[in-house]
Amino acid sequence: MKALIPALTLCLAAFSHGADNNNFSVGLGTDHAGVAGVKYALNHGKSKYYASVALLGYSSAVGGEVGYGIGWERLVASDKHALGLFAGTVSMDENRDEAVIYHGLAGTYNFYFNGFTERSWVLGGSVYSGVTSDDDSYIDNNTSGIFVKVAFQW
Repeated sequence: MKALIPALTLCLAAFSHGADNNNFSVGLGTDHAGVAGVKYALNHGKSKYYASVALLGYSSAVGGEVGYGIGWERLVASDKHALGLFAGTVSMDENRDEAVIYHGLAGTYNFYFNGFTERSWVLGGSVYSGVTSDDDSYIDNNTSGIFVKVAFQW
């Protein structure tokens, strides 16, 4: 499990330098699927389609949990502002000795300092809502919130 994220990072990094119509980024945020994630995106005109995988959370009681998802972004102003949708893991909560994973949808906003498809720092945020399939009485079945994003894309 611990080797999954570095291996995926190296594989995606190799692909990200092969063409101008894709990007690879490392960061945190909902569209990066968690706290420390990687995102591989294909650019098509004013749209960006992506998949991401991340360390969703970690604690000594439950260990590490992996987050994942897919999404879409669209430029809305100049070459720096984008709005999008994300579907995948949106949150993790630790109850007792278990991790509760929430899957759902998020609306995202991203600001690309050097441009949508360029090597750049990216700041943004998301509003998410998710549900879990765990049905224990001490677990809240729904969650929602906001999450800040900080990333660097190549």
